[in-house]
Amino acid sequence: MSEKKQQQGREIAFVETYNEDVKKTIERAFLRRGVSYLIKVDKVAKIKQGLFGSKIKYTFQINRYQQEEAKAAVEEKNLDENTIRFLT
Repeated sequence: MSEKKQQQGREIAFVETYNEDVKKTIERAFLRRGVSYLIKVDKVAKIKQGLFGSKIKYTFQINRYQQEEAKAAVEEKNLDENTIRFLT
């Protein structure tokens, strides 16, 4: 069902992070501003000289009509550019 909503263009991928503390910070900021969001969690495999590991990537999807409010909420927290990546 979520794929159907994405096809209709209501939700957009907005920001992603690999840090769980940053994820919680963004969640709190969105809740304070009333931004509706969905978190997509992916395990990203990482191979390093014979060692296998994985990191968890958190992608926030928001309602496209709340993009300005979401941007203001994230910028208000002064997050480091190395910890988040804007997708829009």
